[in-house]
Amino acid sequence: MPHPPSAVKSALHALLDEVVDPLLEQAACAAPDLNARSAEEGCWAAVTRLGSALLTHVLGLWCRTVAEQEVRDRGWTLSDADGDGPRARFRLDEDYLAHFNSTFGRIAVPLFAIRTPGPRSTTVTPTRSLFPHYPRMRSTDLLLQWECAVAADHPFRKAADALLFFSHEAIDIEDTTVERHAVLIGNAVPKEWLYLSPETIRDILDKRAVRDSKTGRPIIYASTDAHALKRFVDEKWNPRWKMTNGIRVWAVDRKTGATIHIGGEYTWGDCMEVRERFEWLQQAGILPVDGDYGDGVVAQVALLTDGLDWIADYVLPLFPGAVLALDPYHVLQHVNDAAKKAFPGKKAANKKKVKTTLAKARKALGIRKRRGRTVYRKGNNRILHKTRKTGYDGSGQRLLDEVLWPLLADAKRAIDPTGQDVDPTEQQEQAIARIEQAIAYVDRNLYRLDYGDLRTRGFQIGSGAMESLHRTGSQVRLKRAGCHWTAEAAQAILNLRMLGLSGRWREYWNQPTPPHIEPLGLAA
Repeated sequence: MPHPPSAVKSALHALLDEVVDPLLEQAACAAPDLNARSAEEGCWAAVTRLGSALLTHVLGLWCRTVAEQEVRDRGWTLSDADGDGPRARFRLDEDYLAHFNSTFGRIAVPLFAIRTPGPRSTTVTPTRSLFPHYPRMRSTDLLLQWECAVAADHPFRKAADALLFFSHEAIDIEDTTVERHAVLIGNAVPKEWLYLSPETIRDILDKRAVRDSKTGRPIIYASTDAHALKRFVDEKWNPRWKMTNGIRVWAVDRKTGATIHIGGEYTWGDCMEVRERFEWLQQAGILPVDGDYGDGVVAQVALLTDGLDWIADYVLPLFPGAVLALDPYHVLQHVNDAAKKAFPGKKAANKKKVKTTLAKARKALGIRKRRGRTVYRKGNNRILHKTRKTGYDGSGQRLLDEVLWPLLADAKRAIDPTGQDVDPTEQQEQAIARIEQAIAYVDRNLYRLDYGDLRTRGFQIGSGAMESLHRTGSQVRLKRAGCHWTAEAAQAILNLRMLGLSGRWREYWNQPTPPHIEPLGLAA
């Protein structure tokens, strides 16, 4: 390998003439086999060949420079150089070539291992620290990033095919290699990278987030919810539906109404694991208990969740000053089930009664049926309708008083309309039990069903942002036809996807030493 930069340039110029001259000659003589497609393919072949040679020289010179500095630091002299110190020499045989897959194709880089002087000479290779992945992962850092990017969006076989196709057959690696690298790196991504930094969150809340009209504080939302993926259990070839718990933190843009994703993650852990993740969010300053982000920015934390008891028991108590809301969809689902038990069957009259009961429930909660949002357009920005109503009314207590208690009274009255002592039928007993269950559900969650006040103050009341994360963060990649996952592989893909959604992908990979190096045990 040429050492002086001038010699490297000469070698590359010779290669440039070799790969470019045939293309120019074909174009100059209008060769009959030349067309726009073959010309572009020829240029790509020239670029990848020249690029692999240039990359080999750049990495080789870097290794040589580091090795020479090591020799000087130890007071030695290279065998082909002038000097009086003990003589060391480079080892450039096959055993000390690092073979990589790169974005330009396969390359072999001399590591310039040093054979130490003296009777007990050994071989040292200080340049191995320049390639912390090698030899466990024989892809360059940039190719590893590309592998993780395509693996986060496509099945591993499709990812390998995509790399081959879009690199014009320069990147030829197996799908098993893509899988191994993506799983290793994905599982080692530190969780703090799945969220924006507290400084960035503070800036978003101060300048962009919707504010609570009552206190003037910017609103930051958080939620947790689970969804099922097919996962192998106990290392048996018997995939089962297992629940993975998601967490999301977000804000709402006060100009456009768009969701500002602040971060999120998924875990296969149980309710205690989810609680620990929220405690970590508090300690890391991503979701402080009091909402204080410093520099005078104090946010109002709002937790929008469903009605599962473990959330109320383990998560909500962590935020004593938070605004709490129960997704109204789950409340209406209980009302719907109770109404169907009270008015069973497929008769048109009963179906109409169920529909009427739901309409009364929405009115009692202060919720109208979704009809799409009216917006004005101004340039490229979408502005919320300026005549949006305020002063909403609706609560869980109204739902009890106006819908559920009357529904229960009607169900009991239907058992004995004549005043005689009549035993209820099994169907009537089931109806009464289901209505009482709905009443208990609403009564247990009254403290987070004050929808009228929340909407008047400008809060979201639905956990749609959390539900939509399941689609973009998980299901679009992991819930494909025939997909079965190990917990390790699924967690890695989830981490990579959440890293991309956090908007910190480039920041993460552009670090001199990505933080996954240490957890993988790859650092020198």
